[in-house]
Parts: sequence; C-alpha cells; structure tokens
Amino acid sequence: MRLRLANLACSLTLLATVPAAAAEDAPKPYVECTSEPTEGDIAAAKGAFQAGQASFNEADYNRAITYWEDAYRRDCTAHALLLNLARAYELNAQKRMAVNSLETFLARNPSTPQRDQIARRIEVLNEKIATEGPAAPTGPQPSVPGGPAGTGPGTPVTPPDTAGGSRPLVPLLVAGGGGLIAVVGTVLYLGAKSDEQAAEDKCPSRKNCPEAIQQEGNDAVKRADTAGVITIAGVAIAAGGVAWYFLSDPEPAASAKAQPKRRAPQVAPTWSPGYAGLSVSGAF
Repeated sequence: MRLRLANLACSLTLLATVPAAAAEDAPKPYVECTSEPTEGDIAAAKGAFQAGQASFNEADYNRAITYWEDAYRRDCTAHALLLNLARAYELNAQKRMAVNSLETFLARNPSTPQRDQIARRIEVLNEKIATEGPAAPTGPQPSVPGGPAGTGPGTPVTPPDTAGGSRPLVPLLVAGGGGLIAVVGTVLYLGAKSDEQAAEDKCPSRKNCPEAIQQEGNDAVKRADTAGVITIAGVAIAAGGVAWYFLSDPEPAASAKAQPKRRAPQVAPTWSPGYAGLSVSGAF
C-alpha cells in the first residue's frame, strides 16, 4: 500500500511539473506603452542599452537581454530595442522569445519598411520551433510584458565581426627586394663575365700577357665573384620572404581592430522623445 501511494504521489508530481515547464516556455507579452518617458527614463535607458551592447559584443546574451529589457522598460517608445532583443534571444536559443519580440515590434510599428523582412524571419523561426519541438528557456523572460502580435525580423544588432583578414604585406616586400637584388647581381655577373671573356680573347694562353690585359682579366674575375655572391644572397632573401608570407597567420580584418576591444561597427537602435530608429554607431 505504501509503495502504491508513493508511486501515485510521484505520478502526480510529474503531471504537475509538465504544464509548469510548458508555461515557463511560453513568452510573456510586453506591457502596453501608454506613457511618455521622462528625461531621467531616457538617460537610464541609454545607459542600459550601452551596457547591453557591450555584453552582446562579448556574446554574453543573457546579460545583454537583461540590460535591453531594462532599457525598454524605462523607455517603451524605443521600439527598435525589440529588434535587438529578438536577435539576442535567437542567438541565446530562445526562439519563442525572439518571435514574441518581433511580433510586438510589428504590432507597434505597423508602417515599418522592414515589415516583409521581419515577417519572413518570424516564419523561419516558427518553422525551426516546430522542427525542434518544445524547449525550456535558457535565459531571462521579458520583464516588460505585452502588446498585440504581428510577424517578422531584421537583425539590427550583429555579432562582432570575426572574419579573418589578409596575410601581412611585409614578407612580400622582402621577397620583392630579394628578387631585385638577385636581378642586379645577375646583370653585374654577366657584365663581369663578358669583360673576362674579352680579356681572354686578347690573351688566349693567359701566359706572358701584357700587364694591362692581365689586370683587366683579374678585375673581371673579382667582379664576377662578387656579383655571384650578390645574386645568391638576393635569391635567398626572396625565398625567405615567400616562405615568411605563406607561414605567417592572416592579420585580423580592419573592422575587427578598429577599437581597443576589437569591436566592429554595430547597427543599433537609438531613440529620443517621440522618435525611435536605427543608427550605425552602436552607441548614443
């Protein structure tokens, strides 16, 4: 009897937790925006936005979501923040939350030129949700819940640019310089050998030659030897430059090293009383 009661209690507990988990997975709606923010609200919202931007660039999406939800709670007229939140939710594997943010954005911005694009993004997210099945949320739920629903997304905030750049040019310059030295050495060598041959033609036996012809031949031999060394050195330098080039790691792309923290420019929302839009600065 005790065993049956224990099994019954366990079954009831499991049945109670299933709907609870499903309820947690359901996104909370955003509260209606019925009042204009004060100057203090706007200042605080901008600060929260910038903190969220920094967290997003560091791929700390949970923290970015927390900051951006706080920013939108303080200034509910900055609807572009919903696009930022949608992107962060999507990257944080919270697709239902992303859909909720995008639908709320469309509902509050029915005339947005991004409507078709956002609607298509919502459609794609819903297809992924249907394929993946129910999943428990991995991050915070919106603290500033909801309005009517619509459809779709843009990606106003993008992760930092991590695309690799090109290889350094210095090795190629070294290789080019080595090649030039080799060419000059070759020209000097050929000229010296020509002078040596001319002296030999004047005294083929190389015995009892006039002193002037003998000196001319000796000078030509020395110049040929020196030119040969120059040519070999140039070839070695050129080969070393080529090897250096192919063995060196590509440098980071220019956009990735524009800032001390290597941030790329971000497309981010900006707002002021009565206006909300997008900017490319990533800051206010």
